[in-house]
Amino acid sequence: MFMPKKPLSVTLDEQNLLWLRGRAAVTKRRSLSEALDGLITAARTGGHGADAPRSVVGTIDIAADDPNLDHADDYINTFVTGSLSRPFLARNTAPAASRTGAKSRG
Repeated sequence: MFMPKKPLSVTLDEQNLLWLRGRAAVTKRRSLSEALDGLITAARTGGHGADAPRSVVGTIDIAADDPNLDHADDYINTFVTGSLSRPFLARNTAPAASRTGAKSRG
């Protein structure tokens, strides 16, 4: 059964709008209106959708010896410092010649 859509003006908090834009991109919706309509439909019908996690509980392991993350900054800084201390190779390459047959100057 086709139900025509009605235009509606909605005012959202900036953070909610940012979240909705991200949600629209993740679910490959064509517009914010389509993403919002999908969210309302899912909430109304009780569906959550397989691609829409409702919580992050259980997705992160916290070290038993630091349950309050008191030493988390030190732990991350160790990785960043180690990464920055490794040498890296940087190259400055000339642009490739045009594929249209034009000769490069040189």
